[in-house]
Amino acid sequence: MNDLLRRGAVAVVAAIVANLLVLGVALVTLGAGGFDPFAVPPVALVTAIGAIGGTAVYAIFKRVFGPAADRRFVVVAVGVTLVSMVTLVQASSFEGATTARLAVLALMHVVAAAVTVAALVDRSALR
Repeated sequence: MNDLLRRGAVAVVAAIVANLLVLGVALVTLGAGGFDPFAVPPVALVTAIGAIGGTAVYAIFKRVFGPAADRRFVVVAVGVTLVSMVTLVQASSFEGATTARLAVLALMHVVAAAVTVAALVDRSALR
């Protein structure tokens, strides 16, 4: 299997597992309370889409930027993660939204990004 494809698959699975763990802790501590984003299917699906998208962007960066791809990808991933926080505005209008639940959603964005970047990027290229 192609190394990038393998790392992409690891990114998708690991990001989903990590976010489902965060969700599990959140459900135990905060409860679901009718808050739609606190359900396994949307968390798994949206996390997978993000990790697949990250893998696609990383593949393009590797082709276009060569050895500089890793550093540039990290910068873009941080930017995209920050921009993704805009979706919390919409989530705040959902029934059951609380500050704590929105903070968990923000944390899940960061966890998915961090796991995806860690799975894809060659850390030795960042030095």
